[in-house]
Amino acid sequence: MRRAFGAVGLVAAMVLAVACERPASQKAKSAFVVRPEAIDFGPAALGHTKTFKLRIANAGRASYRVEGAISSVPNVDIPPFEPFVLSAGGEQEIEIHFAPQVEGEIQGQVEILTDAEVSGRVPVSGRGVKAFIEVPTDALDFGNVAMGLVEMREVTVRNPSDVDSPLLLSLQGADADQFTVGQGLPATLAPGEARVVPVAYAPRRLGAAEAALHVVVCDGCEPAVVPLTGTGVASNLEVTPLRVDFGRVALGATAEQVITVRNQGTLPLSFTGSQLVDSSDGVFRITDEPVVANGLLAPGAAVELRVAFTPAAVGKVREGRVEIGVREQGSSAPGPKVSLAGEGGGSCVAVLPRRVSFGAVPQGMTATRQVTVFNRCREDVSVSDLELDTHQGGYFTLAQAPASVQVPAGQNVQVGVTFSPRPGSTDASSGLLSVTVRDASSLSTEAVELEGRTGVFSPCQYALPETLDFGKVPVGAEVALGVTLRNTGTEACYMASMQVAQGSDGAFSAKPVQNGVLEPGGKATLLVRFKPPSEGSFAGLAEAWVNSPTLGHPLVQLHGEGVVGCFALQPTTVDFGLTKLSCGPRTRELLAVNSCVGPVQVAQMAFDADAGEFTVDGGNGPWTLAGQSSRPLTATYAPVDEGTDTGALRFTLADGDVYTVGMVGLGVTNAEQTDRFFQESQAKVDVLFVVDNSGSMMEEQQSLGQNFAAFLSAAELASVDYRIGVTTTGLDPSPGGWSECPGGAQGGENGRLFPVDGSRPRIITPRTPDAASVFANNTRVGVCHWNEQGLEAAYRALADPLLYSEDDSRTEQPNDGNGGFLREDARLAIIFVSDEEDFSAQPVSFYETYLLALKGNDRSKLSVNAIVGPAELSTCPTSSSTGSRYIQLAQTTGGVVESICTPNWASSLENLSESTFGANRKFPLSETPMDPASIVVQVDGVPVTSGWQYDARDNAILFDRSAAPTAGSLVEVTYPLGCG
Repeated sequence: MRRAFGAVGLVAAMVLAVACERPASQKAKSAFVVRPEAIDFGPAALGHTKTFKLRIANAGRASYRVEGAISSVPNVDIPPFEPFVLSAGGEQEIEIHFAPQVEGEIQGQVEILTDAEVSGRVPVSGRGVKAFIEVPTDALDFGNVAMGLVEMREVTVRNPSDVDSPLLLSLQGADADQFTVGQGLPATLAPGEARVVPVAYAPRRLGAAEAALHVVVCDGCEPAVVPLTGTGVASNLEVTPLRVDFGRVALGATAEQVITVRNQGTLPLSFTGSQLVDSSDGVFRITDEPVVANGLLAPGAAVELRVAFTPAAVGKVREGRVEIGVREQGSSAPGPKVSLAGEGGGSCVAVLPRRVSFGAVPQGMTATRQVTVFNRCREDVSVSDLELDTHQGGYFTLAQAPASVQVPAGQNVQVGVTFSPRPGSTDASSGLLSVTVRDASSLSTEAVELEGRTGVFSPCQYALPETLDFGKVPVGAEVALGVTLRNTGTEACYMASMQVAQGSDGAFSAKPVQNGVLEPGGKATLLVRFKPPSEGSFAGLAEAWVNSPTLGHPLVQLHGEGVVGCFALQPTTVDFGLTKLSCGPRTRELLAVNSCVGPVQVAQMAFDADAGEFTVDGGNGPWTLAGQSSRPLTATYAPVDEGTDTGALRFTLADGDVYTVGMVGLGVTNAEQTDRFFQESQAKVDVLFVVDNSGSMMEEQQSLGQNFAAFLSAAELASVDYRIGVTTTGLDPSPGGWSECPGGAQGGENGRLFPVDGSRPRIITPRTPDAASVFANNTRVGVCHWNEQGLEAAYRALADPLLYSEDDSRTEQPNDGNGGFLREDARLAIIFVSDEEDFSAQPVSFYETYLLALKGNDRSKLSVNAIVGPAELSTCPTSSSTGSRYIQLAQTTGGVVESICTPNWASSLENLSESTFGANRKFPLSETPMDPASIVVQVDGVPVTSGWQYDARDNAILFDRSAAPTAGSLVEVTYPLGCG
């Protein structure tokens, strides 16, 4: 299309009319440049205008004049601007606006009207989508925050629509791991609802941190972005890391890591080296230790130690420790200790699938499959020494050179393997792909079994169109049509590949179709995309290879024409996605748009003969589209068999021009989803009990203390290094109750560990003498209080100023801080015990966000559990109310909920012990299965048919205690999807 813009448009038209007559001496020499070279609006919300700034530059030596600009795309406009002259080296910006009226893709071009020699056409694309969320874009600055502490801020989001809208939040950026947002919030916003979203900053590294909160405002749109900033500051002494986890290291390999010690104070510190204080297995050692002049670490100076891990057996090893002799001069206090952890076995790289079957391949042809290398390490890894070994039968070869490949942390790469049957052989073929992985200084090898066989096929009988004509397509727009090869014979045949042939015009592209067997009536479809970069005709060739002695290389001619006009279709390709045959048809909308001043007549609208699964309403023609108007149409996809379906909807205009809309869909009978999980280990756990100290809790406190051994059962079995502390639900001293509360705070612990007077150990560890007796006494917190605020008490116990201070400066009691309880490298478990609802001031989401931030937003390192009043109070007559807020927090963190009226405290505490200390047993699924009975679970590639169940309430796989996957295991869950 071409669109006029008042006086500017008239001037532009005059320029076009006389451009061919302008003397060459008046033209600039190749001076026209735009930045960027293409305009991509991306997703834009319907009813909203999205602005793009295009910079026009003069890269030549002669001046040229810019008269105006026109767009070939409906709903893409250029606001009028005064003509201007660009001298050599000059630049100027113009605005391009996109205001979509219908969902779908748009493509086209913007033409800048100039007297320069070089064309002024700029490709433009975008997509109209529906909007559902409003969010302010003001930045959040958390300021300076000490390492280990957490600072909170808030963002308000609003649903302006009249329907429920999804709330999708994410954190992006290099420092996103230091921020946490809105944990536990409902996933939807009610119509008109405004919600406060808590955001937390917990610095894990020194210095400035930058990230961004992304809020999805509409399906596929660019998210609203709220910049987040903060600065992590530290104490005088920095030791990093405080826990060295070598991960899984192959037997016979050695991994090394560095520990950095830095003096950030103003006085020298004594430095006497380091020593292993706990490594009875002999698998850890110090490989490099610096010598410091005069035994003093100067202010601002740093030293590095290197520690190594060489596993001797498969499995997790007992943790070691390195004590670093750095301290104030004249002090004899022990130095900081760094924990060492590791596991013997495979590396942190998984190569999947573990077995590749190429199926039956005829002699003289090949098959290619992809193997994926997943990097689940904390750092980038190098994949090298790709080796193939054929045990018997045919040939296995690499589809690319066996060069070293870097795999970023958390990402994956693909390795192509090709199978060729051996001539004259009918035996099954087998082989092995070995992948050597280097993670830091350790090496390990992963292996993939390969199998294939020689197939015997009759010559392939097939139907294939001779040509694929895209008709007229607006410049810059893209239409996708299919080349379908169908087996018309009565026997199966083999197709090796389908692709766009080399030498085709670059306007054509396609993802090659993988080889396979075509059953009688079966089909394979190559989806060819045509995107003309300029006006004119384009040609290409699609090719396939099938087993046939004479017709084994079928070819399809490709044709298309790029045009600039005022008739357009939106979108030019309608993609219905995956559709289950049993779920009924799907519909999509499209528009016929006339941007001309006068009317356009559509003589006929019809599908090609092979588009049986697609239909469209709106009139087959003829019909007239008035100037500056559009006509909505509805397309329907009703697949009748499996496989990719394509169709071409042709719009024939009165002047004979034919425009095409491509239709694409995938019909399936059984769609499956596979979720993958990597099991983590728990070597250290910090446990905080928050015990109700109200007047009705005396018996429950006694039962809790008397069954401490049951609670520690899983910890002792797994040799967990635990720290256990107790606080109460009371924040202020009690004004009076059944009796005075012990411990020195009169029931107002305010988050301080009990007893605040230090009459007994306040932190229980595996080395605490008579730990059961100490715990029993520490849980007898009294029955003096009436205002239960357990969530707030837990928050204060784990926040500044208590968390990292040995003394609470706000109180008269000495040494009543919680310093030394929480460890950076330990899992955190919180257990609430109460017979009353929580009455804390903040919403539950606030506490979840804060607690997750303490653990770096790693859900595997946090669990909240509750022994509280159940939802059905009739089953618990001694509880005055349901502990709904405790239950909500426990459920959102995957914790255990038990009734405060439990008839068997030992059994209930065993359940809590498993949740607190045991291996992860619950694996949430990403989608809802259509049939839970069809779920297939594999652990390390081996099917597991018992020891687990499907939890419909949480949509998760729950393993029995005895069947929980071991640390480092790969858990794969495959299940059929429903129609949703």
